[in-house]
Amino acid sequence: MLLWKRLLPRTHVCYLHPQLPPPPPLRLRCPLLCLSSQGQRRDAVSTPCNTLRDQRRWCTVHLALQPCSYSLLRWRDMNKAYDIIVIGSGAAGCAAARACALQNPAASIALIEQGSRAAVPQAMRVPLMQPYIASMRKARPFLQTLACVAEENLAGRSLPYTLGRGLGGSCLCNDMKYMRGTRKDYEAWADASWTYDTLLPVFKSLEANSRGGSRDHGEDGLLLVTDAQRSNIDSGMNVRFFEACEAAGVPVTNDFNTGEADGFSAMQSYIDEGVRVQPFDALITSMQHHTPNLDLLDETCAERIHCTAGKVRSVEVSHLRDKKVLEARHVVVCAGTLRTPLLLQRSGIGAKGTVLDAPAVGQNLITTSTADLVFRIRNPSNVYSKSISWRNSSYLYRQWCEYSENRTGVFSSFVEGAAYVRSQKGQDAPDLSILFFRTPQMGMADWPRSWPMDGFTMRVTHHYPSSRGEVLYDNSTGTTLIRNKMLSTKEDVLAMDEGVKWVGLLTTCDGALRSVYHVDEKGRHVSPFWSYGAALHHPRGGLTTQLSTAAFLAENVKSGGDLYGTCAMGTVVDSQLRVNGVDGLFVADSSVVPVPTVASSSTLGSVIGTRVASFIH
Repeated sequence: MLLWKRLLPRTHVCYLHPQLPPPPPLRLRCPLLCLSSQGQRRDAVSTPCNTLRDQRRWCTVHLALQPCSYSLLRWRDMNKAYDIIVIGSGAAGCAAARACALQNPAASIALIEQGSRAAVPQAMRVPLMQPYIASMRKARPFLQTLACVAEENLAGRSLPYTLGRGLGGSCLCNDMKYMRGTRKDYEAWADASWTYDTLLPVFKSLEANSRGGSRDHGEDGLLLVTDAQRSNIDSGMNVRFFEACEAAGVPVTNDFNTGEADGFSAMQSYIDEGVRVQPFDALITSMQHHTPNLDLLDETCAERIHCTAGKVRSVEVSHLRDKKVLEARHVVVCAGTLRTPLLLQRSGIGAKGTVLDAPAVGQNLITTSTADLVFRIRNPSNVYSKSISWRNSSYLYRQWCEYSENRTGVFSSFVEGAAYVRSQKGQDAPDLSILFFRTPQMGMADWPRSWPMDGFTMRVTHHYPSSRGEVLYDNSTGTTLIRNKMLSTKEDVLAMDEGVKWVGLLTTCDGALRSVYHVDEKGRHVSPFWSYGAALHHPRGGLTTQLSTAAFLAENVKSGGDLYGTCAMGTVVDSQLRVNGVDGLFVADSSVVPVPTVASSSTLGSVIGTRVASFIH
């Protein structure tokens, strides 16, 4: 069977949706490998796809079909004209292409992706391996790095942005969090058509939540959203984290996705039975029998969009050294917060642009700042961490065997617990998050963090920065200039300082960290981590003053991965996602979000991409 799988030219994953009519019976000429509800393998030869619906509600079917019902076009077979062209196959692009194809069955639609349709390495789909994706040699073809300029407020560092390049976009390498944002986040948009209650039906229609259908969640969507397995959430280290939050006065909440994100709880993620959910598989491949009007153009780079007389006309694309021009009535740009404004500026839409003078394009870059604090455990007996070290090798080997067999164990989850807290007393809503990881290795590049030891990591993130960056493209030289301006304001530095003090409160590590205001009547606070003998490992020397914390942040802070604002609604696009001044051109990704939010860009992007189809006539 393994040899047969290697001989297949291409394998696709199809989720049979319970609310849609079944596809026509397809007699497969090759054996069909499918999974039962118990995860057991079975073989079926020449079995109609319809009969597999009874195996489990969400059947995973590996189809040996070439080509699929949507067209995987070769360069020489590419059409010259389309009704709708969607640029980018990330969460927003896949959602936009799917919605446009379903709502406009008579229209011809193309989905353009710069990366390859080749299958990603299996290690990239293992949740625990997320911190190491950027260091994987086999993952390099599926990643793209955009470097910022060196900035003084970051100790002269040039921060890199690692983006996905392939079917799924940055969902190939992100942290898989499922976060919608709060009601107040959407109120700040100041647009009645983009409130939380307006978007809630779209959120529910997209998700298949493991908690089942309810007033806040859907269960019939295509994107699998799950809790970490109970054995992982109830591990000793996670329990210590939840107890520390409770002892520090942080309220408990059952769900971060009900319009409020306040308190501590387990985190939901885009993980399906221990494997990273890829939006292309879920939204495009699963709907292939219902979208015959959708063409996929992979390994195709959108160079520029041609507009004349205030209307979009075509898209110039390239493959290797060849170039073509594809005519289009409508163009939907879903390339992401960094690549979308670059494409618009290359097309003459930007400050002093040749097509349209739009100075707001590329401005208002919103970047969440993140810092990791690593702790070692001096009393490691009966502590089962995810530490990748020789001391933990026997435990990890058993866990890997369990994961290989059943897709369970510590390899099946990444973010398991989180707390949303306030940087100042009396704030209306939390502006900081503290994510808890049962591993001290949160990056292979930093050797001290990868030193063999047992420990854990607390990640502090500030979600509402006041600083704003910019993304610029110089058409005369062809160079890209990205300034994130992270920590460029005093308010942002003080907020991150409070986040570090929150970590000091939760751990109370021998005075190595300052603490926030929660203490007992005698001015003392004992953390549940005290029994582990937790000690601060990174940064070495502790953070005992505000000055030392500011220096640590300047040298170690990085982007949280969720970027917004470079094509903001109200300045670049209107409430229907139309680019102001260009008829037929839309932007439908996280770049249109005008203000900071706690939402994850993939979650919000899929909703924005879905809604754009209703605005195209």
